[in-house]
This record gives sequence, C-alpha cells and structure tokens, in this order.
Amino acid sequence: MSQEDLAEAVERDQRAISEYENGKRRLAAVDLPLFATVLQVPISHFFEGSASPDQDAALLNYFHLLPDDQARHSAIVLMQTFAYALMRAASSTER
Repeated sequence: MSQEDLAEAVERDQRAISEYENGKRRLAAVDLPLFATVLQVPISHFFEGSASPDQDAALLNYFHLLPDDQARHSAIVLMQTFAYALMRAASSTER
C-alpha cells in the first residue's frame, strides 16, 4: 500500500504517514486500531517482537478490570510511554 493510499484511508496527509514511517512523528496509541484495520494486521504488529496470545490475553484482562474510561485512557498513555522509552533505549544501544 502506498503512503498516499494509507493517508487517504486513515484521513491523514501523506507527509504525516511519511513521518510515522521514518520515526519523526509518533502515532497515538488510540490510532493503532484504525491503522491495524486498514493495513490488515494485528495491533501487536506495531511493536517489536509480538506478544504471545497468553500475554495479549493477560493485558486485555487487566485492562478490562480498570474502573472507567479515564483509567483505561491513562493505562494506554502509560503503556505507550513505556513502549517508546524501551524502543528509544534499544535503538540507542544499537548505535
């Protein structure tokens, strides 16, 4: 799929798609389901090393235990921050 096709499907401009692809712009966690659907991949595709089905199920179970939308949103932001920190740490050790 071209950047232009993806941009149209997710209602972004081509420049944003290019910046996501090159790591110049971060994709919000709340946008992952849309991108996964359009690209026909599981959400775990966007993370280094896919989680096992047991790990996915465990995370989802804990997520559903959270009391309200605000808590779930906070959990998503926390997980996104954690994932980006780990990715940055990994990329800095590769240099």
